[in-house]
Amino acid sequence: MKDWRMHYHLMPPDGWLNDPNGLCRYQGEYHIFFQYSPNAPGPDGRKARTWGHYAGPSLTELSFRGVPFWPVDPVDHDGCYSGSALVEDDGIRLYYTGNVKLPGDHDYTYSGRQANEILVETDGEHFGAKQTVLVNADYPSDCTCHVRDPKVWKENGKYYMVLGARVAGPDHKAETDHGEVLLYVSEDGKAWKLAKTLQMDERFGYMWECPDYFSLDGENFLGICPQGVASEEFRFQNIYESGYFRVDGGTEENQHLHDFQEWDNGFDFYAPQTFEDGTGRRLLIGWVGMPDAPYRNATADCDPYWENCLTVPRALRAEGGRIYQTPAEELTGLRGDPLQADPEGQITLPDGAGDIIASWPEKPDGEKIWKIIFGNDDAVLTFSEGVLSLQLSEKAGCGRTIRKCRTGDIHTLRILADTSILEIYINDGAYVMTTRFYPDYAGTDPELTVRFEGSRPAVSAWAMQTMQTNILY
Repeated sequence: MKDWRMHYHLMPPDGWLNDPNGLCRYQGEYHIFFQYSPNAPGPDGRKARTWGHYAGPSLTELSFRGVPFWPVDPVDHDGCYSGSALVEDDGIRLYYTGNVKLPGDHDYTYSGRQANEILVETDGEHFGAKQTVLVNADYPSDCTCHVRDPKVWKENGKYYMVLGARVAGPDHKAETDHGEVLLYVSEDGKAWKLAKTLQMDERFGYMWECPDYFSLDGENFLGICPQGVASEEFRFQNIYESGYFRVDGGTEENQHLHDFQEWDNGFDFYAPQTFEDGTGRRLLIGWVGMPDAPYRNATADCDPYWENCLTVPRALRAEGGRIYQTPAEELTGLRGDPLQADPEGQITLPDGAGDIIASWPEKPDGEKIWKIIFGNDDAVLTFSEGVLSLQLSEKAGCGRTIRKCRTGDIHTLRILADTSILEIYINDGAYVMTTRFYPDYAGTDPELTVRFEGSRPAVSAWAMQTMQTNILY
């Protein structure tokens, strides 16, 4: 357990993982691609930013299929960056940004970078040649070199693509640049034309990454990861954010963005992507990490080196303009034996892996004060006066300190604990808080204690079994 590897969260077999990409289900198999820098094998090993690939018959039975393509071509030799998947009758279309840095005296924001949108067609096993469908000259002239992360979908017989963009301000500085989304339309998914841009009436950060346009329960939404948004006590607490707007109007109409809401109020959540899986569900998977964060991961010191993971798949529903997130129902199939609390209200999770559901009776906010303590104060959830705080110890947090979420009264809480991660779902997923943490597991039978103090909830808990994953390359 010293390497803190998890039981039911997808991790890299080695090396570095970040953004989920190319999420889809095709001919009965789920495909989960992700940004990947392996230790080895492959060109440049750990330095290569490419894609990794998990696939399998269910969300809890997935095999690592290796690397589908490498950044070795003129259109992407400095990285196969993030993108998405579009399922067609005859296969899957993968779109991603090919990153190219030109030699010379460049800052690679305003000059010297090519952002090429690349298409690769696949049946999920065999991957075709790279096709370049957009280059810098196809973007608006006021865009910087930072245009990336295509999300593609099909609607009314047409193909649509959104790209995240950084638009240059008058003095070429982050303080005056602004983020927006570019929307392209195509008849065949290969020849694209700019249809419009989507942005706020007022400046909201200098860059919008990882856009995701989708419909859910009769409403349209635009997900983005804005960079450069000022932090507040209860919002925008991370260096970069991720969230969504409610969108008025149809895809090719004049549209307005409303009410930006964050997907997750924890330390470690970024670059989420949603997809429909053919069962009537829209699922979301996010990266449990944060670029340029002032904290670190203890796994960076492991041998072999590995870092980061993905969230569990989250099922989405929309109500009143808010999106609710809950763990996909397949996760309940990994539940093992029920766990009972001892007389002091403490539960012990074998191997640090468990699924806990807590519920509190109706009480006025001021009368409901409680704590949930993980391990030796490694992580502490505190609820008081309508605010839930997540605080990590100096050692277990590796630089993570405190995050707050203004929730109002809490009726239910579901906690997925998995060795070195907590996913906390509040009031049926109205709010979520996700964090990595690194308890000091000792002995041959490592375990994590969870104890409840203050206003006691009714608790159901289960040990969690290990998800079936294999390496098939």
